[in-house]
This record gives sequence, structure tokens and C-alpha cells, in this order.
Amino acid sequence: MIRINLLTEGRGAKRPGAAGPRPAAPVPAEGAPPYILYAAIVLLTILGIAAYGGWLMMTNHKLAVIIADQRVELKKYEGAREKVAELEKKKAEYSAKLDQIKQLKDQQSLPVKLMNRLVEVLPDGAWYVAVREKESAIDVEGRAKSIKTISTLYDNLIATGDFSQVQLGEVVQQTGTEEVYSFKVNFSYLAAKPKPAEEAQPAAASKPAPAKKPAKGKDEPAGE
Repeated sequence: MIRINLLTEGRGAKRPGAAGPRPAAPVPAEGAPPYILYAAIVLLTILGIAAYGGWLMMTNHKLAVIIADQRVELKKYEGAREKVAELEKKKAEYSAKLDQIKQLKDQQSLPVKLMNRLVEVLPDGAWYVAVREKESAIDVEGRAKSIKTISTLYDNLIATGDFSQVQLGEVVQQTGTEEVYSFKVNFSYLAAKPKPAEEAQPAAASKPAPAKKPAKGKDEPAGE
């Protein structure tokens, strides 16, 4: 007895014109590293580093420009600082000289101070011929080009606080081509010192006067 398996032959037989089996897509093996992801991460890292490096370069360039500008400004003020230091030095020297002059003036003797004061009160057009000290008074002889000049000298002597009991002597016109008058003046010289009475007077004047109490038994309106 012969058996024919038609089903098997029908399954395995190829139909005319039918395509063959499609090849299956390769499936990555389990545990294989993702190279594409790694490459993308490396590329992003490189781009970030490049961008950060570019930003640092731009920042450094701006800072370099600012520093260069500041150095230029500092160079402008270097000369000014030297001038200020020189002026401060000259000021210190000038102050020291003033202190020395003041000290010398304080140490001057009475005759030197007297002559300085006489020169200060001497008006233009007048000059001294002789200065003599007689007991506690000073006698001065001089010449002037006008009587008005002699009057100005007299007023200056009275106006200053260093001379007292100023008395003008005889005034005589000298013979000659120019109009010249000789004069004599006598006074007492006092060193310029603060007077205690003058210092106490403003202090006393600054004190308010005590208020008067109204007398008892009298009704007076306020403000009278």
C-alpha cells in the first residue's frame, strides 16, 4: 500500500512567481555598547568646551582693554602726583621759614620792635632823621613833603595801640628848592600786650542782666 502525503508537498512546494523568504534585520546582541550615543556625548562636550573657551577669550580681551585704558589714565596722573608732592614739600619749607621768622620777631629786642612799628606807621612822603630815647619817652625828628603827611603820621601813631601820650612838636618849613617840613613828635612806647580789663569787659557784657522783681503791693500791667 502506497501513501502520498499531499499536505507536505503542498506546503513545501513553491508557487510560481512567489518571492523568497525576507531576510531578518540584525538584532544587536545584548550588552553591546551604544557607540552612537557615546559619539554624540563627546561631540556635545567638545562643542561646550569650545564655546566656553571662546567666552573666556572674549572676557580676557575685554579685561585687557580695560587694564590698558587704566594704565594710560594712571600715566596721566603720575606727573600730577609728583607736582603735588613737590608743592607739599615747598609748603612745609615755607611754613618752617615762617615759624623761624616769627620766632626771630618774638626774640627781637625792644628797640628793634620800636623801629618796626615806626616804619609801619610812616606814610609816603615822610622819613625819620633821628630817634632818641629820653627816660620813658621817645623823641622823633623827621622830614615830610607836606603838612598833611605830618598829620597822617600823627593820626597813625594815635591809632595804633603801641604808642601813648603822642605829642606833636614844632613844624618848620625848610629853605630850599623843594617844599620840605621838619617836625618833632614825642610819645611813650608800650609793648602790645592784651589788657586784662579789655578781656574781662566782653565776658561781663555777655552775661545777661538779672531780671528785676516787681515790688510787692503794686499791681502793674505786664510789659510796662
